[in-house]
Amino acid sequence: MNAAAEQISSEAPDELHQANVGEMHSDHLIDSSNDADGQEAYAQAPGVRAEGLNSELANKWLVWQCKMIADVITGVVYDASGNMLAMRPENGVGADKLAIAGQQAFENNKPVITTEIPFGNSNGRLGDIIATPVKDGEKTLGYVALLMTPRPQSRQNVVLQLLQWGGFWLESLSQISDGVQIEAGAFTQSLISSALKHSNSQKACMEVAARISDRLNCDRVTIGLKKGVVIRAECISHLASFDERTQLVRRIEAAMEESLDQDSTITLPRITDAESVIDQAHKDLQSHHSENSSIATFALEGRSEFGAITLERSQSNPFDQDTVQWCESVLSAIAPIIELKRFEERSILSKARDSLRATCQSLLGPKHLKLKLVAAIAAATIFLAGIFNGNHIVSAPAFIEGAQSQVIAAPIAGFIKSSEVRAGDSVKKGQLLATLDDRTLQLELRKWQSEENKIKKAYQEALAKKARTELSILRAKSEQIEAEHSLVLERIARTELKAPYDGYVTSGDLSQSLGAPVAIGDILFEVAPAEEYKVIVKVNERDMAGVDNSKEGKVVIAAMPGEPIHFAVDQVNPMAISGEGNSYFRVEAEFDKATPELRPGMEGVARIDMGKRKLLWIWTHKIVDRVRLWLWSIGW
Repeated sequence: MNAAAEQISSEAPDELHQANVGEMHSDHLIDSSNDADGQEAYAQAPGVRAEGLNSELANKWLVWQCKMIADVITGVVYDASGNMLAMRPENGVGADKLAIAGQQAFENNKPVITTEIPFGNSNGRLGDIIATPVKDGEKTLGYVALLMTPRPQSRQNVVLQLLQWGGFWLESLSQISDGVQIEAGAFTQSLISSALKHSNSQKACMEVAARISDRLNCDRVTIGLKKGVVIRAECISHLASFDERTQLVRRIEAAMEESLDQDSTITLPRITDAESVIDQAHKDLQSHHSENSSIATFALEGRSEFGAITLERSQSNPFDQDTVQWCESVLSAIAPIIELKRFEERSILSKARDSLRATCQSLLGPKHLKLKLVAAIAAATIFLAGIFNGNHIVSAPAFIEGAQSQVIAAPIAGFIKSSEVRAGDSVKKGQLLATLDDRTLQLELRKWQSEENKIKKAYQEALAKKARTELSILRAKSEQIEAEHSLVLERIARTELKAPYDGYVTSGDLSQSLGAPVAIGDILFEVAPAEEYKVIVKVNERDMAGVDNSKEGKVVIAAMPGEPIHFAVDQVNPMAISGEGNSYFRVEAEFDKATPELRPGMEGVARIDMGKRKLLWIWTHKIVDRVRLWLWSIGW
C-alpha cells in the first residue's frame, strides 16, 4: 500500500489544489454513443476474473469513478492480461484507442495522457485519453483508461490524480465483501468530494471525523497526525477546539501510537481471540474514559504512515469484521488526500529540506543516471574552476569622443542667415559653417563712412584757414571715426563662422533655425579634430574596484563589430554619475592607433582586462557581493 500511495502522492499536487471542485462533481456521466468494437469487447467481459479483481467489482468501481469525474465519454478497466473487466457505458465509443493507451500505461508502468484523439463516426470528434496502472503494492493488477472531452493540462492532472487514488481504493475494495463494497463506495465518493472542498488539512480532518462519526454512530472520532516522532491529536469529531494537555487526549494519542508501532488495526473488544497485538494503551483508555465503549484504531497511510484515527462507540454496538473492512476501505481512499493537503502546508524551510533530501537520494540512489552525470559534471566543473585561473574582464558600455573639442559660439547678437553644415559633417580648416545676418552692421558701416567724409571735408577747410586749434580737434575726431569704422568691419567679418581646423562637427544644426535670434556667447557648433579620439567607458560602481590608469582593454563599436580596438586607461573620474537606473564612473582611455572609420558619438561595448583571478571567483563574485551587501543591510 505504501508504494502505491507514494506513486499517487507524487503526481501533480499543485494542480489538484488549484482545480475547481466541479471537476469531481458532474451529472454528465457517460455518453451513450454506439461503437461496434466496444460492444464486442464488452460482451466478453462478464465472468472474466483477475486475482483480487472481478467484473462485478470493476463495474461498480468504474461507475463510482465516473460520477467523480466530469464529462467522461467512455471508461474501461482491464486486468493484467489485457482482458476487459468493465466498460461504461456498455456501448461506449473508442474502445480500441482506450485499449492501446491502457496497454502502453501497463507496459511502461506509468500513466499515459494523450490529447485531442479523434474518435467516433469518421473520427469526427476529439477527446482526451488518460490511462494509468492499478497496483497492489508492487504488483500491477490491471489498468484503467478514460476517454473524456478535451480539457486543460491542469484538469488532466486532476483526473489522473483521482484515477490513481481510485486505483488504490479499488485494490482495497477487492479484499472486502460485496455488501460492504457498495456501502463503502458510495460513502467514500461523497467523503472525498467533501474533503477536497476544504483549503487545509485540519478542516479536511474535521470533516472526515464528523462524517465517519455520524455514519458509524460513534461517540467520539479522533484523528491524530505525526509531528516528528510522536502523534498529536489534530481534531475530535463535533468539537471546534479541545485542550491537548488533558489526560483523555494523551491516552487517545498513546492508543494511536500503539497501533502505529505494531502496524496493525487494533479493536477493543477484540473481534477474534486469535489477534496477537498489544492493546494495553487501548485498555487504559477504555478503563479511564470509555468503560462501556468499544474502540478501534486505524493507521492513516499515504507515502508512509503519517497518522491514525481512533473510533469510540457504545459497547452494545462493537466493531465487527465488516465494519473494520468498511473503515479500512474508506480510509485507504481518503488518507492520501489528507496527506497531500498536509504535504502542501509545509513551511518553506521544510520544503527546501525535503527537496534537498530528494535530490541527494536521486544522486546517491540506483536511478537517474542522467541526473547523476549532470551532477558529476557540475561538481567537476566547480572543482576545476576553483583551481585554474582566468582573465577577469569588466564589461561596460562605451562611446567615442574627440580628444578635444572647439566650441563655435555666436560672436555678436543677431539672427541666423545661413547654415552650411550640420553635426557629423567633416570640415576643413577655414571652411564656412554658418553666417549671421549683417544688414544692421552694413548700415552702421555706411554711417561711419559718411562721418569720415564729413570730417575730411571740414579738415580741408580748416587747413585752408590755418586754424590750428580746429585742425587738432578734427584730427582727433577723424581717428575716432576710423576706429569705429574698423570695428564695424571686424564685426562684419565675424558674422561668418568658420572651422578652426580639420575635423568633424560633433554638435549643432542650424538648418532648421534660419532667422532665429542668437545672443552673444550662444553655442552654435562644436568641432572635434579629425583622427584624434578617446573612448569613454561607463563602468558600473559594482565593478570599479581595481580599475586604474594601469589597465588596458578593447572596445568593439556597434558600427564595426568585427574590429576590436585596443586602448589604455588614461584617467578615472573619481565622481560617480547617476543615470540609467544605476551609478557609474566615467573612465577615459586613449587608443593606441587611430582608426579612420571612427566618428565622435559612436557607441559600443568595452572590456577592461583586470588581470588573472580564479574562475570560480570570476563566476560567483557578483552574487557573493550582493549577498554580503544584503546581509549587511539587515544587520548580519
